[in-house]
Amino acid sequence: MVVSESVVGDLDVLDTLELFQSTIYAAEALGISQSSCSRRYRSFSQLFDFGFDRVDGVYRATRNFDMLAALRQATQKRRVRQGRFRYGIGWQMEGLMDGFVEGPLASQAQDLAGERVAVRTMDSWRVQNLLENRLIDFWIGGLLDYGSLLEQPLKRLRFERLHVTDAVMAVPLCRFDLQLVSHQTHPLHAQKVVTADQVALYPSPALDVGMAPMLMGQLHERSLATTPSGLKDHTFGCWQAAAADGIALSYSPPHDLARLQACGIETLPYDLGITEVGAVLGHRDAIEDGCFHTHLKAMAALFRKSEAAAHGGLHWLC
Repeated sequence: MVVSESVVGDLDVLDTLELFQSTIYAAEALGISQSSCSRRYRSFSQLFDFGFDRVDGVYRATRNFDMLAALRQATQKRRVRQGRFRYGIGWQMEGLMDGFVEGPLASQAQDLAGERVAVRTMDSWRVQNLLENRLIDFWIGGLLDYGSLLEQPLKRLRFERLHVTDAVMAVPLCRFDLQLVSHQTHPLHAQKVVTADQVALYPSPALDVGMAPMLMGQLHERSLATTPSGLKDHTFGCWQAAAADGIALSYSPPHDLARLQACGIETLPYDLGITEVGAVLGHRDAIEDGCFHTHLKAMAALFRKSEAAAHGGLHWLC
């Protein structure tokens, strides 16, 4: 299928609008005016009769889904093979990018040639949907909430391609245990050993169960995740650093602990017992593409160079 430059550009408008669900944010992400964003998505939708518009509060196509899927498949192959793929990073792995946005390590981030999209969702099923519909090409995040879909338990996963669903695959990069954290002034820091009964006395942030069912289930089993955070999109201050108030408890990957220490937050002597696996997830077509191995090597090298990775607690699979 031959896809012209103009079609690719206007499909980007549709994709970005469906990603951000706002003409304001989509226009900002694309570097165009809001009026141009609106005009181009309507014109493109009319050209292919997608019926793409805001329906029940959501921007989406309403017909000719097969044509839209074919266009997205072709343009995804093009992006991946040209190294212009779209990727997002989940909260489980975001700390490993610290130092690559600005500062002395920023130039090394150019090894990863793709474009990072500002999607910060904490909803594992939305991530799956974005990948299945090719709105993003790769997601670098955790596999815990897909554990029930995997053939092997998390602790036995290796650095190899594995199926998550019929359309989504993943390649595990590293394994780590989540840590229970609180502010250094928290009463539990006076304890040499912290018990589950003591943990249950203090609030800790929770997500809607449907967003992260495995994580929430394991936290609930440990008398945690007791206070709805209202989060849909991740913010460090409302999730890992929610413990900064001196009362709440929270949870962190080991590579976020240095950032938390700057907020006066430290680990508690309590084995949370929750294992996470950081991985690259993507549509089957993107991960099985011959160019993927090159991208995977760049991603893995980037994370292993991170200063946050040097603090320990990460078991690398690659």
